[in-house]
Amino acid sequence: MAITEIGEAIDVGAIFSMNRAVPVWFRWKGQKIDIIQVTKTWPVKDNTDIILHFSASCTGGEYEISFNQKTLAWRLENISQEGA
Repeated sequence: MAITEIGEAIDVGAIFSMNRAVPVWFRWKGQKIDIIQVTKTWPVKDNTDIILHFSASCTGGEYEISFNQKTLAWRLENISQEGA
């Protein structure tokens, strides 16, 4: 499995419920990518910001996206693809 580092800002459709953010789709390079399942979530402290990271199963591979709770910015961190 090959991992490709991306590090780009993305638009995300998410559900905010019970003090949690759950991403359901994101748009990258003009393409909407539906999230099949969020498989893991973990926080990372960056100075005074808390960044939530999500590992998401999507058609074509696993995507890691992040959400900065202070700035409300979403980013595509990396992509893991089978056979790449």
